[in-house]
Amino acid sequence: MKPAFCNQPISVEVVIMSYKTMLVYLNDKSTAEHVLVSAIALARKHDAHLIGLHVDSLFQVHSVVGADANPGIALTQNKMQEFEAADIEKIFETNTKKEGISAEWRLVQAHSSLIASVVANHARCADLIIAGQVNPEHDDKYVSDILEGFLIDTGRPVLVIPYVGKYENIGENITFAWNASRESARAAFAAMPAFKMAEKVTILWVNAGKEGDDLPGAEIATSLARHGVNVETKHSVSELPEVGDEILSRISDFSSDLLVMGAYGHSRLREFIFGGASHHILRHMTVPVLMVH
Repeated sequence: MKPAFCNQPISVEVVIMSYKTMLVYLNDKSTAEHVLVSAIALARKHDAHLIGLHVDSLFQVHSVVGADANPGIALTQNKMQEFEAADIEKIFETNTKKEGISAEWRLVQAHSSLIASVVANHARCADLIIAGQVNPEHDDKYVSDILEGFLIDTGRPVLVIPYVGKYENIGENITFAWNASRESARAAFAAMPAFKMAEKVTILWVNAGKEGDDLPGAEIATSLARHGVNVETKHSVSELPEVGDEILSRISDFSSDLLVMGAYGHSRLREFIFGGASHHILRHMTVPVLMVH
């Protein structure tokens, strides 16, 4: 016998919810307050619950051939991690209480190779993840890998805050980089709460002629407009080797305060070797970027 619910009509209506649960990943004391400024402003704007997450990287000493490891090194490193975690928690608690928003703190310990997976596991039940850009001048590939890792693995939209500048008012004037890919389609609807609250959304399609579309972005613009989004379309042709440079240039022209885009339509390895918009913009962003893989 079929369960009773099998005889009920199935609704295919898609409900666009607002961002009611946000998770901010705070991995560095020196940038924690900077990222929190944006996270708290967005939580207030969307009347959301804000989760602060810090993952302690467990330090291990591996013996070299013929030598004994010194356990004191690991103990010292782990103790330093504990102190930094306590300082970041204090920053989070102080600022969220001051602003009067609903918030909670999470501290997790994990081996360094598992940090991205741990962040992804905590983030999958959030509507939006917020994290800070890795300072490209430091060229910290380990930290970059963590950010890119959970951006790909979490399945949720990730808002990356530039390491320089102050961003308290995000999403009034949005540029949406559209290219008709699976990733940009997911980004379009993952960003719907932001689009609906924006004063203006500009859909930008770079080198659209290569796709054979006579009216670049018209169909996705119509779809967004049905949700009440104030939208217009733009397209540009770029001969630059990096499409990301063209997108960043147009963002400046449009005076946008947020970029929305799909992330890693190609593999991370291919983008790292041959170049790609996602990798390029993560390193050179000039405004906050909401990415969805």
